[in-house]
Amino acid sequence: MSGRTLRGLGLALMTVVALAGCAALGFDEEFPPAAPPAAAVRFKVTSPGGFPYDAYLSAWGQGYVIHVPGRTPIYLMSDKQGGFIMQSLGESASFVSRREDGSGWTILTGTEPATYLLKQDAGTWLLQPAGGLPTLIVPQ
Repeated sequence: MSGRTLRGLGLALMTVVALAGCAALGFDEEFPPAAPPAAAVRFKVTSPGGFPYDAYLSAWGQGYVIHVPGRTPIYLMSDKQGGFIMQSLGESASFVSRREDGSGWTILTGTEPATYLLKQDAGTWLLQPAGGLPTLIVPQ
């Protein structure tokens, strides 16, 4: 799984849960656990040509943490201006902002073209990298 996919997955999960009322999960100021807590929200993620896998999102501090089994956690921190900073150990930070037309979010990095997280019907999302095939994200 590429860094772009992980960053996009982080944004996608954060967005879906925020829209679904993630505040109900509560915040834990301690360092996030190595495994997702019981209150984490589960998603099924399917990359182009890949098999579906589970990803979990939970509230933490002033943001969120995403757990994908076998991968380094992804941290989403509020930028205090309506967007987020997405960071994973060993990866460059990404900056996430709402799309002006309300269709989703834009993920910006210093080294890659913009990636878009686009709302779909029935609560699903598409993660669309520039020039690539979309990844499907479905809340479970």
